[in-house]
Amino acid sequence: MGCAPSLVREVFMSTPQTDTHAPHWLEALGLLHIFRILKLSLQPSKIGLALITIICTFLFGSALDIIWTAGSGVDAAAIDRFIIANEIDQPYEKLTGDYGIFEAWREHGERCVFGLMGSSVPGAEVAQGTPLGAYLETYSRTKPLRNLTNFAYGIWWLISQHPFFFVFFGAGTLLLWGLGGGAICRLAAVEFARDEKFTFMQGLTYARTHLLGGFALAPCIPLVFALLVALLLMASGLLLRIPLLGDLLGGVTFVLSILGGFIIAALLFGLLVGGHFMWPAVAAEGQDAYDAFSRGLSYAFTRPWKTFIYSITATIFASVCWLFVNWFTFAALSITRLFVGAGANWFGLWPRSGGEGDPIGKLQALWSMNGPSHLYTWPVWSSLSWHEYISAFLVGICVLLVVGLMFSFLASFYYCACTTLYFLLRREIDKVDLAEVYMEPYVANNESTARSPMIPLVVPTPPSTDISLPISGDQKPGL
Repeated sequence: MGCAPSLVREVFMSTPQTDTHAPHWLEALGLLHIFRILKLSLQPSKIGLALITIICTFLFGSALDIIWTAGSGVDAAAIDRFIIANEIDQPYEKLTGDYGIFEAWREHGERCVFGLMGSSVPGAEVAQGTPLGAYLETYSRTKPLRNLTNFAYGIWWLISQHPFFFVFFGAGTLLLWGLGGGAICRLAAVEFARDEKFTFMQGLTYARTHLLGGFALAPCIPLVFALLVALLLMASGLLLRIPLLGDLLGGVTFVLSILGGFIIAALLFGLLVGGHFMWPAVAAEGQDAYDAFSRGLSYAFTRPWKTFIYSITATIFASVCWLFVNWFTFAALSITRLFVGAGANWFGLWPRSGGEGDPIGKLQALWSMNGPSHLYTWPVWSSLSWHEYISAFLVGICVLLVVGLMFSFLASFYYCACTTLYFLLRREIDKVDLAEVYMEPYVANNESTARSPMIPLVVPTPPSTDISLPISGDQKPGL
C-alpha cells in the first residue's frame, strides 16, 4: 500500500532517464514515459500554441469557404454519401447545399475524432444504462479502425471532389501546423530530454527557422516520391496503347509496374505509420526534412510491432484523459449556465418564451448546450433584439474559447505523444540515450558548465601586471 504514492510521483514528477527506482520492465516497455505525456501536454505554452493554430486554421478554412462557395455549397451529408457510394461501388452524386467545403469536412473530422476517442475507452460497455454510457455509446457505434477509415475517406473526398480547394487548404494548413505543431514538438522534446521548460517564443522561433526546410517539407517528400512513381506507371500504361510493340514491351515490363505499386503502397504506409515521427525528428535532431523522412520510415518499418504497441497504449491513455477533460469542461460550463441563467430568470428580465410557448431563460436563448458533445450551438438570431446580439456574440466567443482550449489539449497531447514515442523508438533502434536532444549553439553557449558538461567554461587568465621591485632586508614596505 505504501508504494502507490511513490509510484505516482515517479510517473508524473521524476525525470525518467535518471530514475533508478522504477521497475526494470516498466522502463524497458516505456510505460512510465508514456504516462508522462499528460504532464508534458498540460504546459500552458503548448496549449496556447495549439489554441492559436486551431483558431488560425478555422479562420483560414472559413475564408476559403466564403471564396469557394459564393454561389452554392455542399450538403451536410456529402461525405457520408461519398463513403457509401465508394463502399457499394456506385457513382457519387454531387448535391448543392448550405454547407461550405471546409465546414462539411470539419464536422465529419470532428465526428471521427470523437468516435476514435470514445471507441478507444476500455470497458465502455460496462457503463451502459448510465449517462456516461449514453455519451460513450454516441461515439462507440463504430470501432477505432472504422473511425480512422472514415477520416481517410474524408480526406479522399477533398482530393477527388474538390482538388483545387484541397491544394490551397492543404498548403495553408501544412504551414500553420508546421509552425504551431513544430513548436509544440520542440517544447516537448526539450522538456522530455532535459526536464527544462522552454518559453512560447523559443519554441515558435525554432519552428520558424526550421519550417520550410524541415516541418513543412518532411511530410511532402513521400508524397512527391509516390507521385513520381505514379507518373511512371501512367507512362507504362501509355506504352500499352502502341499496337504490337507496346503489347510486347508492356507485357514484359509489367512486373516493374507491379513493383512501382508496391513502392507507392510502402510510401503511403510509411507516411501513415511513421509520419507522426517526422516532426519530432526535426524538433529533436535539428536536421533537414530528408533526415526526418528517412527516420520516420525506418522507425516504422524496423520496429512495426513496437510502434503499434506504443501507439495503441498512447491512444487508450489519450482517450481516458480526453473523457475526463471533456466531462470536466461540460460540468464547469453547466454550473456556469445554471447559476447565471437562474439569476437572469429570477429578476424577470426575459419576458419571452420558447417556440411552442414554453418558458425559456435569457441565457438559454443566448447559449444553447446539448450535452458534452455539443457544448455550444448558435442561437436563433431572429428571436433576439439588436442589443441582445451583442451579448449573444460575446457569450459565444467566451464559450468557444473554452471549447477551443479543450481541443487544444487534445492537439498538445497528440504532438507530445508523437515526440515521446519518437524518443522511445530512437532509444530502441539507434541506441541513443533519452537525454540527448539538439540544442542551438546560442542556447548551449549561455548554459553553465554544470548543466552542459560538453561545453567547458574556460576563463582566460589575464597577463601579470606585477611590476614591484625586490625589497632589501633593511627596507620595509610602505603602508
